[in-house]
Amino acid sequence: MAFYSLWIGLPVLSALFQASAKMLAAETRHTPFSWSWLVQATHSPWAVVVLVSELLSFVLWLNVLTNVPLSKAFPITAVAYIAIELMSWTLFKEPVMPLQIIGSALILAGVWFISIASEEVESSIKAEESLS
Repeated sequence: MAFYSLWIGLPVLSALFQASAKMLAAETRHTPFSWSWLVQATHSPWAVVVLVSELLSFVLWLNVLTNVPLSKAFPITAVAYIAIELMSWTLFKEPVMPLQIIGSALILAGVWFISIASEEVESSIKAEESLS
């Protein structure tokens, strides 16, 4: 269960964090970066979304790490880059260039290759343990 929550939860929370951070930045763009900027930012609902999404992401990540080996869990966090790219394209109407699409495909391929390698290592370890 924890492994699948990683696939869905972390990319969604990362995209939510980035979208709300962008909205917070847009809301405070005319305020010079000083104490008044910090005060304005803390009064924004987007700041709450930034903090909550980051906190939930941290809690989810700790939960995943208690159940999934780091070598298998960490590469999947790269899927967040693709979720953020899709979110920026759909929500903010930012252009997506062909190289970004190629890069996203390479990220997915890399995550897939790493997961296959992790499964092979796990199966060879289990085979060695059964021989002992």
